[in-house]
Amino acid sequence: MMMAHIAPLIQTILWVALIGGIVWRFHRPIYDLLTALGKRVDGGSTIKAGPFELTEHLRPQDPVKVEAKLTNELNEAAAPVDRSVDGQPVQPSNVARLSKGRFLLAEDLVLRAIQTEYGSPINRQVTAGNDDGFDGIFLSSGRVSVVEVKYVSRGGPRDRFHASIARLTQSVRAYGWPDAQIILALVLEDAEQVGRTRELLVAMFAKNPVPVVVRCYSLSELRSLFGIDDSVGAGSPA
Repeated sequence: MMMAHIAPLIQTILWVALIGGIVWRFHRPIYDLLTALGKRVDGGSTIKAGPFELTEHLRPQDPVKVEAKLTNELNEAAAPVDRSVDGQPVQPSNVARLSKGRFLLAEDLVLRAIQTEYGSPINRQVTAGNDDGFDGIFLSSGRVSVVEVKYVSRGGPRDRFHASIARLTQSVRAYGWPDAQIILALVLEDAEQVGRTRELLVAMFAKNPVPVVVRCYSLSELRSLFGIDDSVGAGSPA
């Protein structure tokens, strides 16, 4: 009976001794291997899922192109949507022009929210080569996600979203990224429009060749989520 109790203990001791012996005998190669892996990570090694490497060709976007896109986004967000009696577009008096600081704050917070949701770091403002750039791109559970950020200062979705989704769809298919998806991340000024806007966009892109995931937040919700004071990025349309 005593041997029956001692045998498992002896086996455990032998296993510990064996592992300890292996570590002692090969401690130098193991140390060199861990050091090399650390340097590879610090040097920005590629993110790999099986034979597929996401970051192999990712590079920072040209700052000039980033600035041009930002200007375009600001102009689109401030474009008139109401029409007067004679059919001419007018800017509602209660809508201010979107400031650059406010847009950049919204973009940063919504990318943080997406990053938190998926638990993966997002590569921001990058290009994979022959494309117009991505607001964000990341790999989660072996799936590539391309993020497009839009700011909506009023109302619901507009036709401008179609052009962005079409552009990203073309890029994803051209690169042959397997099982990829597009995340359309909207930040809305009007919290009451969040639910309806999400419904409209989900229906709008339900049959897109590359799956489109819609995420909508109000700016006030994002501020609260990340503890950002209202005075930060408070600039608004004039």
